[in-house]
Amino acid sequence: MSATTATDMPRIGEPDEILQGANYSAVQLGASGDWNRYAVRHPSLPTTIHGKVFLKGLLGLTGTEISCGVLPNRGAMPFLHAHRENEEVYVFVSGRGQMLVDGEVFDVSEGSVVRVAPAGVRSWRSTSDEPLVYLVIQAKEGSLRQWTLTDGVGVAGAPVWPEN
Repeated sequence: MSATTATDMPRIGEPDEILQGANYSAVQLGASGDWNRYAVRHPSLPTTIHGKVFLKGLLGLTGTEISCGVLPNRGAMPFLHAHRENEEVYVFVSGRGQMLVDGEVFDVSEGSVVRVAPAGVRSWRSTSDEPLVYLVIQAKEGSLRQWTLTDGVGVAGAPVWPEN
């Protein structure tokens, strides 16, 4: 298991590469088909969650938590959960499955995007013979005060790319 800070989720598996500059950090997790090499141990759960990696500690995130995950074909998240303050957005990248929110079940597949309020009791599963690949983005509900059109700042100049 890798070293973590008190605010990081204990994880198993290391990314292929981590890059850092003055104003960026980047990580290469590998192809989504290989994300099963990652796992997290949540202190309040009796089981290890395989196929999931949290990015807060890897990228030094300060305003969101993002996780990347893959459920095996016909696999399911083995618990229900809600949040105290954070809403979550689930972005389904490939596969087919179902979300369970407050007892309601609905289908998800590649291209589905689902927001769940903090109090929403949720879980998800794969319902097909292929893995369900997804991203989860967490942020404090009601905290967004600016966005692309109000926060973005134009910078003079044009991108200069090195020749390949």
